[in-house]
Amino acid sequence: MDLLPRFGGETHVIISTRLPCIMNLEPLKLSYLSGVEALSLMLGIGKDYPVTEVDALRTIEEKVGRLTLGLAIVSAILSELPITPTRLLETINRMPLKDMSWSGKEDRWLRKNTFLLQLFEVCFSIFDHADGPRSLATRMVLASGWFAPGAIPVSLLAQAANKIPEKCQGRCLCRKLFQALTCGFTSSYIKKSELEASSLLLRFSIARSSTKEGYIQFNELIKLYAKKRDVPGAAAQAMIQAVVIQGSIAQNLDHLWAACFLLFGFGRDPVVVELKVSELLYLVKRVVLPLAIHTFITYSRCTAALELLRLCTNALEAADQEFVTPVDKCLQKSLCCWSVQTNAELNPSLWEELALCRASVLETRAKLMLRGAQFEIGEDLMKKAVFIRTSICGEHHPDTISARETLSKLPRLISTVQVHASS
Repeated sequence: MDLLPRFGGETHVIISTRLPCIMNLEPLKLSYLSGVEALSLMLGIGKDYPVTEVDALRTIEEKVGRLTLGLAIVSAILSELPITPTRLLETINRMPLKDMSWSGKEDRWLRKNTFLLQLFEVCFSIFDHADGPRSLATRMVLASGWFAPGAIPVSLLAQAANKIPEKCQGRCLCRKLFQALTCGFTSSYIKKSELEASSLLLRFSIARSSTKEGYIQFNELIKLYAKKRDVPGAAAQAMIQAVVIQGSIAQNLDHLWAACFLLFGFGRDPVVVELKVSELLYLVKRVVLPLAIHTFITYSRCTAALELLRLCTNALEAADQEFVTPVDKCLQKSLCCWSVQTNAELNPSLWEELALCRASVLETRAKLMLRGAQFEIGEDLMKKAVFIRTSICGEHHPDTISARETLSKLPRLISTVQVHASS
């Protein structure tokens, strides 16, 4: 508390949180905007409407619950498009919504604010009409829902968006609504590049600029709705692919963790995306192992790093179990028919790579366990890694020898720790 400046002329610190109480401080409850303030946000500067149009703005203001996000989007649409508030209100009311399953506190909030969701859909329809079905701007919004909270690099977001398939949603009504509404708007918004698409999102207040150059960020309500809209999981899959290919620990640490959450699930979070074995192996080598080691050593987040490796081990063991489970596949060639007993026999090189990857994860877990003085668990994991490497590579392979040497040093390490503990 002594670090916080006193009230007066000094700089003040504002802490925003979802927690009901922090450091015995009562939260400052912000009141809703007044009607005049909300109306001024939607009108902007230099706009003057007749009474009927102002009444339409007041109706929109009430239906969005005076949320600054909704008010900002309405203001952006009125300033970017040749449309009156009355016509915008009619368009929003006629905008259809997809059938969605709602669960959880945040989902219930979205369900109660369908007008705001319809406003989101109006923006998506504007983007799609200007740039074709599932425009880059729309797909960037859909992909944003699966990234970590905070700013997202535009290049990374665009790469994820480009991996989402462009599909016409069959929204004939939306196209009819916007053919006249966006006349004169289409010609200047054809085939957006990633920078133009991000600029479009900023101009319509769907995204906000960040203090980091080349980054943008989205309101949590928009990200939550993007998740609900991504029913098949195509955007989540695209986000993981983009992060694995382009992400780096130095610049995209949070987003790498978000990808791991989608793949492995933490706590009560379900697994959202399932990868092929070859993709899983690449992700473990490219992301999981470096991320766990960096988290353990740099930030001393031992529990998080070990839990990531544990869940990764479970995923690899489940994949290995599928490989060794007997299958009955009939491969026909001419008149010949034979059955393959296991997938491991069908693709032995991939199975060996899977086993060695599992050994690497076990060995990394063991070494981190040993650094945390969890010797029994570490020893057990190291024995499993040695067994796998010996079975696949042989006793004289350098990796097998290295793992066996680490295992042989354990008794001396344990005795040394016990001596220091007793003295």
